[in-house]
Amino acid sequence: MKLSKLTTGLTAAALLFSSVSASMQAAPATAASTSFKDVKSSDWYYSSIQKLIMKELVNGFEDGTFKPNKEISRAEFLKLVDLSLQLDIPANLPGKPWYTPYISAAVEAGIHNTSDFNGNWAQPINRQEMARITVRAVDQTLRNTKTSDSQLVYEATKRGILSGLTGGELGLKENSTRAQAMVIVDRVLTVLSGGSLTADKRAASFAEVAFRGTNVETMWGGVIRPFPFTEDISPYAKGTFKQMLVIDLADKNSPYRNLVPSLIRADGNSWSSDYLLAFNVVMAATKTLQNTERYLREMISNPYMNFAAIYPLNSESKLNKLETLKIQKNSKTEIWHLVTVDKKNFTNIKNGNWPFLYFDWSNKQNKIFFEKEGRIFGGGNN
Repeated sequence: MKLSKLTTGLTAAALLFSSVSASMQAAPATAASTSFKDVKSSDWYYSSIQKLIMKELVNGFEDGTFKPNKEISRAEFLKLVDLSLQLDIPANLPGKPWYTPYISAAVEAGIHNTSDFNGNWAQPINRQEMARITVRAVDQTLRNTKTSDSQLVYEATKRGILSGLTGGELGLKENSTRAQAMVIVDRVLTVLSGGSLTADKRAASFAEVAFRGTNVETMWGGVIRPFPFTEDISPYAKGTFKQMLVIDLADKNSPYRNLVPSLIRADGNSWSSDYLLAFNVVMAATKTLQNTERYLREMISNPYMNFAAIYPLNSESKLNKLETLKIQKNSKTEIWHLVTVDKKNFTNIKNGNWPFLYFDWSNKQNKIFFEKEGRIFGGGNN
């Protein structure tokens, strides 16, 4: 026997979020209230609550409150997503917890994998777990496929489903409140209906770096080879490129902008309207040259990029790590290699998909490509 979404939502044992024991088990179907003592029209989550109430997906508590700051359990959130997707919910078996049919429906639909978690259903759901469920809800290609948590979080942020916290941080281990859950499910419904959302650029950048080692797609719309990768950087050294951060120096709210207190360009020109590319590189010597040390900038170059350094020189920024490599076999050092890119040049580069993201080494006879021929934007003059 199957119960439709509407039947389940209005006659299943209780109003969705009153409590696990009460609201999910024994309340009769009643008209949804659209006003609550503890929800104001000026609250950031107000419109989402109203939307879900009008769709008869949620209701409040018998005392006339919604309790927006109360944590929401794994079971409650999964039920809400099931109903939003209008999944067929199987009838529950005698003696089974109220949430059993919703788990079965979610697993069958592919929006929840038992390997993610398969117990502690009354436990508050965290933001990582919400990201997994919601991004699968809007993208069937991510269901029942092998995907990492970092990929799912990135997919959720770039679609605008998951936003960052105060500073854009992802807060993946933080538990979700009912208010946050309402907003996220509202966004899921928007995407499912063909609408679009505005992504939180900071959150998407942080998530993309965690997934790919770079935020180049978030910042530029480009695609490059995955990090880390290792290439020769000279006839006597290799470099393992671990990350590449793109920072808009003109935007104080740009992702990672707080890592740049100030800057010095090697050519002495202004950097304030440039992009900064920060490469995290482990340099390793493959040969020995007596009494020889080299900076990475002495081994690689690019005609579109200007070498830069964090200022003041004693800054505690993690990007302020400019060190030499002793050319002694098996010696290693990890650095941040910083270069700026002029935005005017960048506009032409992007429009024409010029060969751009690469480094020359050994008198320009060899190149390190971050994508085929250094073209990262597709189309153009391929």
